[in-house]
Amino acid sequence: MATIRCLRDTDLGDCLRLKQAAGWNQTEADWQAVMAAAPEGCFGMEVDGRVEATATAVAHAGIGWVGMVLTNPDFRGRGFARALMQRVLAHLEEHVETVKLDATIMGEPLYRQLGFVGECPIERWAGEVTGGASVQGKYAGPLRHAAIPIDAVSECAGAWAAGRAGSPNWYFGPCYGTDPHSVELVARNLMAGRGPAYWDLFPNHPAAKVAAKLGFAPARRLLRMVRGKAVATPPDVYAIAGFEWG
Repeated sequence: MATIRCLRDTDLGDCLRLKQAAGWNQTEADWQAVMAAAPEGCFGMEVDGRVEATATAVAHAGIGWVGMVLTNPDFRGRGFARALMQRVLAHLEEHVETVKLDATIMGEPLYRQLGFVGECPIERWAGEVTGGASVQGKYAGPLRHAAIPIDAVSECAGAWAAGRAGSPNWYFGPCYGTDPHSVELVARNLMAGRGPAYWDLFPNHPAAKVAAKLGFAPARRLLRMVRGKAVATPPDVYAIAGFEWG
């Protein structure tokens, strides 16, 4: 029998198993953070004592973000993702007028059936920074991300960026900036020597030119989708916080 319930700390092993099967980059710390941020918005489909599908919902800055929509390949085709999405949307609609997510090609048809429409492409770029840079000053702009895990921060007068360990790649983001040069400086300062890294960005944004200059290239394309009231992403966002955070 399949049952939807809120995720618990004891489910972390199952969550990581599902993440690994999908080839995603999240770590145990990522799962713990999203569950801590929204303990009543993270759901799992339990089958015979094991979580075989998940979906999470975090509301911040007036927007609900859906992420971690995962199903064990052995259990696909049973409607688990649809049922979890319906539960997630019912939860979010009590709190926000806008719900967004970053859809894979596989997930996009389901999301359209649930009322989402395309907003813009978003891409995961992969690369490795070999030359560092010095930075100084404090960034005066707004920081709008949720309570994500952060391992390192770099900032200057024109940009602020954070990063964290991933599995397997270092993750660059979020990053806010007033100009491409400042973003390049904090990116170099933060990522030099970290090894292979991911950077999730909007391909039609100046961030793409900065990433390309640093040796990054597109590795995966998704579609940002929205349900409800349209809310544009501010132009100072040079890197998002993660597909599960927006």
